[in-house]
Amino acid sequence: MLKNRKKFSAAAAGFVLTSVLAAGAAVLPLSVAEAAYNGESDTDATVLDYIENRRRTARENALNEDQKKLLTDAYRMKENLRQPLDPTKNVPVAVEGDDLFYDENTGDFVVQGNVVLTSLDKRRFITEHADGNLVRQDVDIPDKAYMMQLTDEQARIVLNGYRTQYNWGKETGSMEDADGKIDHQYVKAKRIEFYPDKVVLFEASATKCSAKNPDYKMTAKKIEYYPGVQTISYGVSYWLGSIPVYSVAKQVSKEGDKGPRLPKASYDNDNGFGLQDRYYYPLADRVQAYWDIFLSQRSKVKSHAGITYDTKAFGSFALRTGFFDDTDNKWIHKSPTLEWNYSGRIGKSPFSYGLYYEHGAWTQDNKHSIHTKYKATLGIDAIKLGTWRVYPSLNYSITDESYDHSRVSGMGYDVTAVKEYDDRWATYLGYHFSKSNSQNSVFDYDLDSYSEKATAGFSYSFSPKDRVVVGWAFDAETNRLMDTDYYWYHNLHCAELVVRYRGKRQQFKVSAQFAPW
Repeated sequence: MLKNRKKFSAAAAGFVLTSVLAAGAAVLPLSVAEAAYNGESDTDATVLDYIENRRRTARENALNEDQKKLLTDAYRMKENLRQPLDPTKNVPVAVEGDDLFYDENTGDFVVQGNVVLTSLDKRRFITEHADGNLVRQDVDIPDKAYMMQLTDEQARIVLNGYRTQYNWGKETGSMEDADGKIDHQYVKAKRIEFYPDKVVLFEASATKCSAKNPDYKMTAKKIEYYPGVQTISYGVSYWLGSIPVYSVAKQVSKEGDKGPRLPKASYDNDNGFGLQDRYYYPLADRVQAYWDIFLSQRSKVKSHAGITYDTKAFGSFALRTGFFDDTDNKWIHKSPTLEWNYSGRIGKSPFSYGLYYEHGAWTQDNKHSIHTKYKATLGIDAIKLGTWRVYPSLNYSITDESYDHSRVSGMGYDVTAVKEYDDRWATYLGYHFSKSNSQNSVFDYDLDSYSEKATAGFSYSFSPKDRVVVGWAFDAETNRLMDTDYYWYHNLHCAELVVRYRGKRQQFKVSAQFAPW
């Protein structure tokens, strides 16, 4: 392709210079929404939450046309290589432009006009002028540049910025006065630095809202983003529109989050308007403190806090204190309570087990008790019966209360079956038995008023942004209809609207969940 001379000039538009500069596979990196949606229901409608999470993940991972073209071009580059890829050598890079000058002795190049720089590991820079060195694997773009990155196991990047420098071999670089998208966050920054394991933003803002003037955002003096691991932000402020909400000196996301959390706004019959949020504070390896706060029009301030410790080998421990509510808006105060969870799989079998213990002081409606609960669960992987997936499990639980020296104990079982007809329709059936209910227990927190429950429901997606769910719960002993849940999920571009109506109780709950969820 290149003639044997020190400097080569090509005026033909679309000229391609390929220098075998480390190998990259042409595989799209997978990514998921950073916080799974968990609904509230007494009718088993939550078994279909995976559909909502799947739809959100699909929206999160949607590629624009430029990204699709990059994947296609990187794949074609790999197919057209003359020699097999050598992982000990540098990644192949294609340089395109109207005018290109290249020095074969030094590796220096200058390219101008409709410049496109594409590497096999799915990085691309588009600009009007660039110079660099193919031996050192450097590129320098003094003016405006459009950058894309779909490299495996690294942040997905789409950015516009100025004064860009990048080194393909070291996978390091920088861009100034940048704006665009990094994974699921729309960002603006005075300066962005790129590293193999992280992206660092200075004097930056981040939001999940793509509007020019976002409904909400987080600003920070510095953001260190480790893809799939954590985000560390310094000098943080949260904004709703142009109104500052609160500030913190430093914030560390929990492991796996891809960006800052934002409050959830809601309205319901019992609490009126409310805001809920949770904050995490890492204390040590696998140890973190958290604070969950709920501010509402009627119940005022109710919060709980705790410390969690995941031992991996011996399960997880949690010490919690404060107010907790269930799906029926029943509140209880724990001061404090200790929890232990342990789960595992039985060898290579399809069976899994869980152990749970809780001991602490509970208070509800002037009733005070030392509450102790033991529970063991045995489950099995989904069983396929035709087009249905069936999830059965058994459990045994014991609940002791010092308030009246009572004990409720016995076997319980749960069976849920799910069927998806197509991308729009899904349905479920369930049957549950528990010895504990609100009639034979000191507290009615997180309990039904009956022991045998049959459930049924369906989900229907009638547009890419809208989905409805209807669920029913029956007292299986009396065949009485006990609950009906109606849900409407609507994507509001920069937030998710979830409307829940409980037909039997005539209760409304509307929540606006700013992304990230």
